[in-house]
Amino acid sequence: MTGLTNEQVQQRIEEGKINVNENPNTRSYKQIVRENVLTFFNFLNLALMIMVLLVGSYKNSMFMGIIVINTVIGIIQEVRAKKTLDKLAILTESKAVVLREGKKWSISTEKLVLDDILFLKTGDQVPADARVLEGSIEVNESLLTGESDNLQKNEGDELFSGSFVTSGEACCQVIHVGKDNYASQITSEAKEFKRHNSELRNSLNAILKTISVIIVPMGMLLFYKQYYIAGNGIRDAVVNMVAAVLGMIPEGLVLLTSVALTLGALTLTRKNTLVQELYCIETLARVDTLCLDKTGTITAGTMCVEQVQPYVEGMEIKAPDGANVSESESTINGAEGETKELTELAASEIQGAENTGLAVSGAQPELTLGEIERVMANMMSVLKDKNATADALHKRFSRRTDMPVDHCIPFSSDRKYSGVAFKEEGTYLMGAAQFLFPDGNEDLMKQCSAYGKEGLRVLVLAHSPNLNQENELPEGLKPVALFMLTDIIRDNAPETLAFFKDQGVDLKVISGDDPVTVSAIAKKAGLENADKYIDATTITTPEDMERAVAECSVFGRVTPQQKKEMVLALQKQKHTVAMTGDGVNDVLALKEADCSVVMAEGSDAAKNIANVVLMDSNFAAMPEIVNQGRRVVNNIRTAASMFLIKTIFSVLLCLITIFWGDSYPFEPIQMSLISACAVGIPTFLLAQENNFNKIESGFLRYVFMNAFPAAVTITGCVFTIMLVCQNVYHSNVMLSTACFLVTGWNYMAALKTVYAPLSRYRKIIIYGMQFIFFFAAVCVQNLLALGSLEFGMIILVFILMTFSPVVIEVITEWCRSLYNKAHEKEKKGIISLFLEKVQK
Repeated sequence: MTGLTNEQVQQRIEEGKINVNENPNTRSYKQIVRENVLTFFNFLNLALMIMVLLVGSYKNSMFMGIIVINTVIGIIQEVRAKKTLDKLAILTESKAVVLREGKKWSISTEKLVLDDILFLKTGDQVPADARVLEGSIEVNESLLTGESDNLQKNEGDELFSGSFVTSGEACCQVIHVGKDNYASQITSEAKEFKRHNSELRNSLNAILKTISVIIVPMGMLLFYKQYYIAGNGIRDAVVNMVAAVLGMIPEGLVLLTSVALTLGALTLTRKNTLVQELYCIETLARVDTLCLDKTGTITAGTMCVEQVQPYVEGMEIKAPDGANVSESESTINGAEGETKELTELAASEIQGAENTGLAVSGAQPELTLGEIERVMANMMSVLKDKNATADALHKRFSRRTDMPVDHCIPFSSDRKYSGVAFKEEGTYLMGAAQFLFPDGNEDLMKQCSAYGKEGLRVLVLAHSPNLNQENELPEGLKPVALFMLTDIIRDNAPETLAFFKDQGVDLKVISGDDPVTVSAIAKKAGLENADKYIDATTITTPEDMERAVAECSVFGRVTPQQKKEMVLALQKQKHTVAMTGDGVNDVLALKEADCSVVMAEGSDAAKNIANVVLMDSNFAAMPEIVNQGRRVVNNIRTAASMFLIKTIFSVLLCLITIFWGDSYPFEPIQMSLISACAVGIPTFLLAQENNFNKIESGFLRYVFMNAFPAAVTITGCVFTIMLVCQNVYHSNVMLSTACFLVTGWNYMAALKTVYAPLSRYRKIIIYGMQFIFFFAAVCVQNLLALGSLEFGMIILVFILMTFSPVVIEVITEWCRSLYNKAHEKEKKGIISLFLEKVQK
């Protein structure tokens, strides 16, 4: 085979037969502009501007300038984020090895064309529908079918895009590309998997939906009341209605949320972290359980062979007193320190048995070290497995081809062993003792356990004179050698684990290795409760799994399906679960986790469904991701309180005007200045603060508890002024002036309450906004339609401005105490139930 020629490739590209990604990771520039401009609130604001222009109130159309600025800022920030994320995403884009012009090339999967000759191996995600030409592989189609069983694919079988290779190698021909693929939307489906439940997004949507429903009918009722019942002119009725509707619109809340999340993602890019779904920053900040795949997270993902030892039945392995194996000091050339002492003990036991010819039953090993070297050299020339264990074995053993091969048994994460069947020598299998000898081998298990307790991973080389059939263990299988390997613990792993411990995050270490070995490694890395481990092969029922995840911290011999079941069991117990991993065997669990984090060195299948990709495969970046999430959520929920104050009091004031008032007390330009000085500018500046406090659940509860006191107080003050003006002074100008001053003052007081305690930075922002607000009230009175106040109204305004901040604080404390009391009760109150329903 020579593959396609360059001319054939170019012809297919011109015909559109190319594997173009229909669902890119980031939105196009056109989509960004469209989704920021064509929004419900922008259309509503445009309609309001047209209304005030038609009645000749040109100055009251200035609010549209703020809307334009908000929209432009949102577009600029998203474009900036797109450029940065696209550059970073190039480093993680999926690659495919193809045959063209008789040579192998590594190209982006989006450059594949119809009929390309494609090479697939373990860990690859199938980029396009293809047919197997040569070789044999096992694939998992769970992303398409939901079934996690591995399927054998031989020559002539079809492969579906989106499935991933779990073992073997094959040469295939692409039969469909782009939208013609069986799962052309696999990328978007993978992204949907990552759009897990977000309390922040749900809460904001609940707020915006509620406002969208009530805003239009209330505006129409207010216009009807003022024009048809109160007898105001068309100009006054329209201007007052526009002012009321503007007050209800939280125009900057969506922008602020988008900007905060985007800036958080950009901050993480500088830490070599690619965020593929913005809201996952928030999700990870709320995580209370973190499942760690041992390999690649706690350990560096690399291993070395410490010792090769012939198996002698009945040999007793004794660790020296105080032995403590340190992986960070291990080298590829052999054991050092206590590890060397331990393995030399074993070697001396063997030598003693050989010299005496008795002492233990079966004292003579079935294979000498030289024979083991020969067998492994022949196996290494055939096995093409790509994982840390295989790499360590390939480095340790040379390659030879003096043993004729019948067939190869590639490694499978489900089987947990690999091997080669030789025509004359029988079958040699290599893997974990529990899987090679499922019926048990007490002596072998005892020897493996002795090494496992020291943090060594033990692989067993087993031999049978028979050839295995259809991936089944052959008859007469016996252990012939033990290989001791060590994981290299990351230097920063203990510090990172300590961070999560301090934050109250429960850590679960998951591995396919022996649980005793994993426990020893986890203990050296500083994991709390590392001694609480379990062998996942003993977990047989859902009840066992739920009990295990609740009681244990270390899990060994875990299959890919069990990793998924662990995540689901934790979620069933009301935990927010994050999962880290890097391999194909982690994909099922990553897909189900609330937030998935993958190392850039991991498989394509894992990276394609991950929420977060650590570009330098550095687990130490996790605390920074958590902190960024906390900063974003804490700042957004505080800012949302300020936006909601205006919305709540505008709705209440609109209702008061409809039922009791003669005229709405504000003009649009006045509401614009209040919004800018008390909400828009300060919340945007304060959202840049570093607030890494732990997040508590109840976004809507927090927002309403902060917003309700100020909104009710402002409404009460304005209603008082309305009653006095309507019954005593009969002046709309005096009404709007007094309401403008009291509302602005109370908003500043609300800023102090919501953002308490006040740091120097917060004081500068809040007092600066106060100065700007009152400076504008004095210098541009005519533009703001403000007038003078009579002495009695001055006294009333002074009294309200003096005592209303105290009222805000008192109501706030009262609301918090009521919530705390209700929270202590088992039965939820009607308000709590209502908020939960709205949020859902």
